[in-house]
Amino acid sequence: MKILITGGNGQLGKALETVLADEDILLTDTDNMDITNLEQIESVFADFKPEFLVHGAAYTNVDGCEENPELAEKINAGGTRNLVEACRESGIPMIYISSDYTFDGTATEPIPEDATPNPISVYGRTKLEGETATLSLPNSYVLRTSWVYGDGNNFVRTMLNLSEKMDEIRVVNDQFGRPTYTLDLAKAIYDIIQKYFQPGIYNVTGDGEIVSWADFAREIFKLAGKNTKVIGISTEEYLADKRGRKIAKRPGYSALLLDKSKHVGLSICDWRLSLGKYLEY
Repeated sequence: MKILITGGNGQLGKALETVLADEDILLTDTDNMDITNLEQIESVFADFKPEFLVHGAAYTNVDGCEENPELAEKINAGGTRNLVEACRESGIPMIYISSDYTFDGTATEPIPEDATPNPISVYGRTKLEGETATLSLPNSYVLRTSWVYGDGNNFVRTMLNLSEKMDEIRVVNDQFGRPTYTLDLAKAIYDIIQKYFQPGIYNVTGDGEIVSWADFAREIFKLAGKNTKVIGISTEEYLADKRGRKIAKRPGYSALLLDKSKHVGLSICDWRLSLGKYLEY
């Protein structure tokens, strides 16, 4: 199958390149297809003639989105609308990668797909606009995920790098969710491409215990054999060091309910097992 992938140089793009190795794929990024330029998109579609689109490109710097909301709107919302239009004209399905940041963090239990979004940041709002555009397309899929790490810069690598320089690290302990390994997310995407599940929204994150960022850091150090101590701090304490900058609000609780995805048979793995596999590389 001919599969077009946006965000090809990102963590998910690299994982998809591995998982979709037996398919005819085209990885795109700003160097060969600017998603904010509809003419470029149409040219790539005409040349490659994709049968499926996986849209993973986004402006993911959450604080950067607060500082430059116009750019966030242009990429996350406008770029997605361009791709939807191209898919509509070509008559092909699309998978859009969305975020737990479409919710406000006030939930007290895992959030189902049909919960009402209420983003509290520019990033979350523009990702939600992308969801709305995608769902206007027949046979489209929205995959909400969270706390993603893989081949590239991410929280796990940041913690490991800091552990080489510091004996103790202060990490937020009042934001809760589940980590997601990009290879697991890529496998779930491939499940959809192969089996054409019912279109709509699916939650795809790591399974298992819901944890704070501080808990996640402790597990990283434990599995990596590090002795670095993690000191849990509140979001308010963390923000005290960032005064004078535009910092996006983060949802306090953004764990997503996985029952629907597990019921249809998407690849869902315990995040601790996946973290262990990641750290082996």
